[in-house]
Amino acid sequence: MPCRLRAIFLLLAALAPAARAADPVIAAAGDIACDPADPSYNGGNGTAVACRMRDTSNLLVGAGFDAVLLLGDNQYYDGSLAAYQTSFAPTWGRLKPILRPAAGNHEYQTPSATGYFDYFGAAAGARSQGWYSYELGTWHVVVLNSNCADVGGCGPGSAQLRWLADDLAAHPRACTLAYWHHPRFSSGQHGDDATFDTFWRTLYAAGADVVLVGHDHDYERFAPQNPSGQADPEHGIRQFVVGTGGRETRPFATVRPNSEARNAQDLGVLKLRLRADGYDWDFLPLSENTGGRFADSGSGGCHHPLGVTSLPLYQGRFKVEANWRSFDGATGAGTAAAPAADGSGLFWFFSPDNWELLVKVLDGCAVNGRYWVFAAGSTNVAYTLTVTDTRTGRTARYENPLGQRSPAVTDVGAFATCP
Repeated sequence: MPCRLRAIFLLLAALAPAARAADPVIAAAGDIACDPADPSYNGGNGTAVACRMRDTSNLLVGAGFDAVLLLGDNQYYDGSLAAYQTSFAPTWGRLKPILRPAAGNHEYQTPSATGYFDYFGAAAGARSQGWYSYELGTWHVVVLNSNCADVGGCGPGSAQLRWLADDLAAHPRACTLAYWHHPRFSSGQHGDDATFDTFWRTLYAAGADVVLVGHDHDYERFAPQNPSGQADPEHGIRQFVVGTGGRETRPFATVRPNSEARNAQDLGVLKLRLRADGYDWDFLPLSENTGGRFADSGSGGCHHPLGVTSLPLYQGRFKVEANWRSFDGATGAGTAAAPAADGSGLFWFFSPDNWELLVKVLDGCAVNGRYWVFAAGSTNVAYTLTVTDTRTGRTARYENPLGQRSPAVTDVGAFATCP
């Protein structure tokens, strides 16, 4: 092996462990803490089947989670500050520094959800909105407020939907997760709710990967779906209903299409590992401490939006485009293949099942003070590969002449724009 290639492989091996270690591990659930006046409250200890917020929080405390996502109805019955302080705070509140809340309908039983916003403060977003976004590892995470009547609506033209579209446009990522309280799709007692069709359509158009919701007091996992509720394994969004945070479980009503796993017996939380190219899920039921009755775990991949002609790499900092010219004079822009990862991506020119070009951007700043560009093609048509550092505006271009075998690109000096 030539010395230069050997050196490159050694550098890549040195970078890989740090990338793996960066994967955040999170937990999520909604419908959590009983009202202190609830007959099942029992001094905060609950009963065998209800008010188990202390036990579900015990699954989380000391478990090393990077964030805990609250899917609404975090505090019954009316989400008052007094109820939060009495019931939620001694249980799930033990994780307050890593809690990332969404509001449920029970929070708004107190006008303007003042108890919710008083308890969580700035972590819950602006008081008149309750929507916000943040980053977890390489993922962009969006929190929405599904109490539409209380925040000026959720439909076309609403402030929330305009914000969502703008936020997604400003944060192009290989992987995106969104969560709110009320399900778009559900086999539970509340069923499907088209009120949130606009959320789903906007997220789908941006290539979002995962949606988490609560409201129905059960656990349900759907296959990736398009906005019409049709199975869409390449570009669809996978939804998890996790209304199992402690209050109680309730039976399913009508099983909906594309429902892949259901549990209406066990309270518990959903654990997610957010990888740079996808996610691993594992439902953690309370009953696992006594042998467990229900298990649901698996993995999914991230994807690009349908028909997009650029790749957002390295948390969206680098924009990658490819333009091609064939032997008959036809020209076009390369289309991103569906599979997405934070550091690499694929283009096709003529057919979605015929990938032409692999591109990678790597952070070599700690090694030589540069971002690196690697690329390899399986084509002999002409193309121009353009990589743009969106932070600085600098570009790197790589050409392949018509009729030439596509060369491998190993540019370890591409961008002197660290950090």
